[in-house]
Amino acid sequence: MPSGSPILSLSLALALLSGCGGNYAASRAKPDIYPDYAALSAANVEGRDFSREVYDRGAAASVFAIHGGDIERITARVARGIAGSDLNLYIFSGWLGGDSGRLHISAVRFDDPAAVALSTAVLLAVSVHAQSGRGEWVCVGGANAAAASATASDLIAAGFETEYPCKRLPGVSPRNIVNRPEKGGVQLELTSGLLERFENSREDLSKFTGSVRKSIFAVLKKI
Repeated sequence: MPSGSPILSLSLALALLSGCGGNYAASRAKPDIYPDYAALSAANVEGRDFSREVYDRGAAASVFAIHGGDIERITARVARGIAGSDLNLYIFSGWLGGDSGRLHISAVRFDDPAAVALSTAVLLAVSVHAQSGRGEWVCVGGANAAAASATASDLIAAGFETEYPCKRLPGVSPRNIVNRPEKGGVQLELTSGLLERFENSREDLSKFTGSVRKSIFAVLKKI
């Protein structure tokens, strides 16, 4: 288990399922079925249908994967790599297989109190999502333009195809869970092709997460 004190922990059995089966983004009805976390948790069983991990490590930045498990596969793995053992980490995972898309709550309405607490207590946040674009690339958005720009530059330098600013999925709403910190956040939208690449290449995944970590710490030094 990662260092720090887990407020809510993922069972070992579910953790072993992370990244298995299905597509990289489960099909889902639009708009979301549940308007908020309270409605979702009332209609589903935690520990069976979904799970949460919350690690408050007292860091100045938090990393989020609110569509983990079978909702947007591999996003949780990317978030873990970015958080490492020293940044705060929140993961919400859906475990309904191909039907996990019904557990998707948009970032602007994702209001699990544990996630909100981990977001509002820090200076900066980073969130990891899957997007439907073709190819292997990442779209960088978020309300902290300086941090997003720095992240995009570092990813390009590391050899990753990157779009900034992110036109289709800008992620700049103040209601977005990633933008609730004092200085806002950075939203990363990865294509299925890039997520598949990371599933098959630990080296590429490490290079990507290391690049994002570099950007986060550089930005924090300037805040």
